[in-house]
Amino acid sequence: MTQVIRLEQGECTQCPEGNCELINGVVYEKAALDDKGVGAVRYLHAAYSKFRLAHRPLDKVADPQAELVLPQLENTILKPEIAVTVNGMEFPQWVVEFADDNNEEISYLLKPALYRDAGVTEYWVIDPDREVILIYSFERSGLVPLIIEGPQRIRVSIYKNFFLSYSDFFKYRGERK
Repeated sequence: MTQVIRLEQGECTQCPEGNCELINGVVYEKAALDDKGVGAVRYLHAAYSKFRLAHRPLDKVADPQAELVLPQLENTILKPEIAVTVNGMEFPQWVVEFADDNNEEISYLLKPALYRDAGVTEYWVIDPDREVILIYSFERSGLVPLIIEGPQRIRVSIYKNFFLSYSDFFKYRGERK
């Protein structure tokens, strides 16, 4: 569902209440993650936390759905599931989001360009329903994603030795902790 809200210079740039994002002054509601998506987020956070403690203790990961303001585009606030900042840089180098079936054109077309222009090195779009991961490595391949559709180890290219398991992304984890 899309609500058109135009913000003028100096107006509040906070995203309205709820799970939504603001792109160039237009509010887009984000679909809530289902159990499969929640399981994938848990896996990502656990795997990255373990890696970071052992290898990169100074790197930072933002809280899920934390607001990320794009400096080059006024009135734009995104809420990725994962945003990793390396070596004290101001803007994340690795961003992970989940595909939104209600706004596929935003997930697959608009956001990759926004993140690339903002200086993100690597952007992942995970679709738990289709069990597909699109990896945009902007420095290497621009806006052409690597499409991962089957079991394999996936390298997070901002690091030399950080790999994730495709199978673990899509393992159902219905238990609550």
